Amino acid sequence: MEIKHWKVTNEDKPNLNLTESKTVFCSFTYITPNYSILFVLNELKKFVDLTKDSKIFIVLWDMNTLSNPYFKRLCGSGIVKDPKEFMDNRVNEIRKIMLSLGFEKSNFSIYKSSDLWKRFINYSKRNIFQEFYSVLAQLKINDFTENVKVSHLVQIPLDIFFCNYFHEFYPEDVSQPIEVAFLGKDKEKLYKSTRELMIKEGFIKQKNPLLVEVDLFASLLYNNNLPEWNMKKREIKDFIVNIELSSKDVLTLLSFTCSKENLIKLGGSELDYEKFCQNYPNKNTYFLKEVLIENLFDYLQSFKIKYDAIGSDIEEEIVNILNEKEIMEIGKVLRSKIALKIVFLSDGTRNTTQISKELKKSIATISMYTNALKKQGLIKVLSDGKLKRNIKGIKVNFEFGLNK
Repeated sequence: MEIKHWKVTNEDKPNLNLTESKTVFCSFTYITPNYSILFVLNELKKFVDLTKDSKIFIVLWDMNTLSNPYFKRLCGSGIVKDPKEFMDNRVNEIRKIMLSLGFEKSNFSIYKSSDLWKRFINYSKRNIFQEFYSVLAQLKINDFTENVKVSHLVQIPLDIFFCNYFHEFYPEDVSQPIEVAFLGKDKEKLYKSTRELMIKEGFIKQKNPLLVEVDLFASLLYNNNLPEWNMKKREIKDFIVNIELSSKDVLTLLSFTCSKENLIKLGGSELDYEKFCQNYPNKNTYFLKEVLIENLFDYLQSFKIKYDAIGSDIEEEIVNILNEKEIMEIGKVLRSKIALKIVFLSDGTRNTTQISKELKKSIATISMYTNALKKQGLIKVLSDGKLKRNIKGIKVNFEFGLNK
């Protein structure tokens, strides 16, 4: 497989065996299905395809999302009424995007940074927070001017700590430190510096995680928003024409978005900047921007088509219970042997009548428990009337306690 858009630094290459399965970490802020996230996830899928049966750990920085100006506008306009529900929906949306890209649902898990942060703070076996603070104290702000937000100077180093201690925070999900961090834009320098300081301070013994970086591409941030697949072509155009982009920036973006057919229309099979300038000296930035508008719109729509083809059913999965109220309510339902048996039998092959016969209970009794299970989101009724579980199982970590 030819990989054009990600790289491994020379210092990490000798330790990265792509023939072995890996545990892989990837984090980002997510509000909408935008081009940046789709670029990264698409490249992550290529990496996973090389490293058979790798386990992926995605962290959504919901803390960043909730403080983002665009998100606040959504709240102010009434589009977002419940921030928690909004973030839960984003988690489900990312899960569905990954499924539409071909990720195996058993090979990836998604976490919110706010939940990870709580476990990080409450970890009692060693003072990891003090270790983190001591690393921050040694980082010089002037060395990381590419990270324009102060919050990034906290978020990005914390990712490296998460990788090294994820197995301590989530022992139910992984048994050792995460081996690879898959990087998006503008993270490599700060990731490396954090890793070096952790080794220097004796917090870790070797360079962990190994770093795989997606090629840098120009930011299309405009009015605190990014191009995403729910936008019309004229909206995509607003981003491209209002952002200062060089020909090289546009060609890099085209290298992600261009189909083979459109590359041929541009006159070649690749988008190497220097070669392009030599072959097409009269193709200016304006021309390239027009081409980018068309290709970026088509590229985003191609992802949306795959996403829509997945359907709207809830995927069966292992659910982490983090909330005290949730576990009490689920416990009230599942303490009944009848309800528990209904969950086991709800595999999509039986309807209420069939389950009532199998359990030798009245349809009214089965319906009563079925309604309670549906209310908790544990099962659903398919279009043909059959009952189907929404979950494979439930996990509760008692060491860190439960949210009220």
